[in-house]
This record gives sequence, structure tokens and C-alpha cells, in this order.
Amino acid sequence: MTSQHSSLADFSALKRGQQITLRHPSGDQFSGVLEDHADDASVVWIRSDDGAGRRLFHREDGYSIGV
Repeated sequence: MTSQHSSLADFSALKRGQQITLRHPSGDQFSGVLEDHADDASVVWIRSDDGAGRRLFHREDGYSIGV
């Protein structure tokens, strides 16, 4: 199975509990499960796959989203 990445203007297409990978043009990558998002889909909380806790991402941070 191949993952698809897209540069979404917001995170509105994502669902709670969904496994995703965020990739930044700088090479930074973060994989985990979507825990929550703002009502306007401008930010998401992702719980890390590697046990490092969760992290907040803003739609303007420049990450592409792989599902």
C-alpha cells in the first residue's frame, strides 16, 4: 500500500483516530494518530507513534499530509 501526500490548506479532511504522517519540505517527518483538531480545522494534535507524546501542528506550518 502506498501513502498519498497532499498539501492541504487545512486539516478538515482528517478524522479523529486516523493514522497519518506529516512531512515538511525541510525533511522533518512526524507520524502518529490524530487525537483532536480545532473546530475550524486550523490546528491538529497528533499522538506520536514512537511514544514521544503528542504535538500540535498548524495548517500554516508547511507540512504535507500522508494518509
